[in-house]
Amino acid sequence: MATRPRFAVFVYGSLLDPATLGGLFEDVQQRVWPVTVQGFERVCNQQASWRATDEEQQAVLNVVRSDDAWCNGLVVTDIQREEFQAFKEREAGYRLVQVPPTDIEPYPAHDIDTTHLDTTTVPIDAQDLVLTTTGTKVDDAIAPIPSYRQECLDGASQWGERFLAEFRRTTTTNSGADLTTYRTG
Repeated sequence: MATRPRFAVFVYGSLLDPATLGGLFEDVQQRVWPVTVQGFERVCNQQASWRATDEEQQAVLNVVRSDDAWCNGLVVTDIQREEFQAFKEREAGYRLVQVPPTDIEPYPAHDIDTTHLDTTTVPIDAQDLVLTTTGTKVDDAIAPIPSYRQECLDGASQWGERFLAEFRRTTTTNSGADLTTYRTG
């Protein structure tokens, strides 16, 4: 019998919230680590699939390949079949792309809030494959959903000041505005 490859997912939006993450994946305290990923830009330009929207405010986060960019997020390791199915269903409207392991850099434990972790061992090295989502419903004419924007900022704040500051710095709207300075109305 063939051994199933071990794989992880990189998440970068509303799944930064430990409670939301824990609702999708089991034992996240042992399987998650905050990281930066080179070669991807985070933009709020993906049309929401299941969130409440209005005519103009329909955008959620997306990452797109960009040689000069980087963003931060979380790597969840050792994804199980049932978890992967639930993840794919939740991320409808996205496709999966591979993240080169050499482009992933864990945050040092002293630079993040580790209260959501039971380990200081970075669990990435044992993974055969790391995947992330990239949007298939990109629309440059829509604005961020205000409640979603706040959910992402609140989630990022759970991982410490540096993580939040870097989340803010590496996230833009499709108009090029910084996500945290973007205002509705």
